[in-house]
Amino acid sequence: MYDAEWPRSDMFIVYYTGGKPLEATNISHMARKLEERLFLVSTPETQSKLYHHVKRLAAPEALFVGRLAALPKFKGMQPGTTKWVGSLMQAG
Repeated sequence: MYDAEWPRSDMFIVYYTGGKPLEATNISHMARKLEERLFLVSTPETQSKLYHHVKRLAAPEALFVGRLAALPKFKGMQPGTTKWVGSLMQAG
């Protein structure tokens, strides 16, 4: 649920290969795990800070962190993912 007292957040997609497997809560309390090494993260932090945070935690071989500009389409992801992302992206 959106809280007007919270700072404005951006939605990022995080994907990495190799390294340590993480859970969403390792990355942020506002993260959702889609697949083993694929996450959506809502954060007021910068893309660079999120990138370096995941890099330190997972020590991946390859890492991608990209900002989402619009609500993505999903198939076969964790139930409720579209609603979760939509509620956060439309709130800002």
